[in-house]
Amino acid sequence: MFKLKEFYQFKRELKKKNNILQTKLLDGPSCRVNNKSFVLSKSCQAILYVKSSKNNTIVSLTNLKGKVQFVQSCGSMGFQGKKKRSTKFAVESTLSSIVEKAKEQGHKKVFVHLNGFARARFAVLSCLNKNDLKIEGIRDLTPNPHNGCRPKKVRRI
Repeated sequence: MFKLKEFYQFKRELKKKNNILQTKLLDGPSCRVNNKSFVLSKSCQAILYVKSSKNNTIVSLTNLKGKVQFVQSCGSMGFQGKKKRSTKFAVESTLSSIVEKAKEQGHKKVFVHLNGFARARFAVLSCLNKNDLKIEGIRDLTPNPHNGCRPKKVRRI
């Protein structure tokens, strides 16, 4: 059994060890999203943000600190009209152009952040596997309401 003095001394040492562990973890590549920080593994080199909506898909590649390196959208690739921009082919072509630029920079592994409900989300993962860019992890940033806003009234004709 510990005496009271020994117990508190042991507790202080544990706190010191935990602080050392936390600083070592935070020295590695870390990322902040929505004011919540999390630690990425050292092998991860970039973060790929995919914002897919009904009309368009925007893909951006950032470094681990969050500085944007490349941005590409289906509309900027030349696909016009919401039916053309929201197709799987349009998403794959924008992603392949971003992946080529990422490979030129020397990125081999990415952490993927998905946002939106469109079918482009499924095309993203298959396209990344085709282009030999390894996925370190996936995070879903889609905002979901918790019964917050009242829906519009039903239209009567």
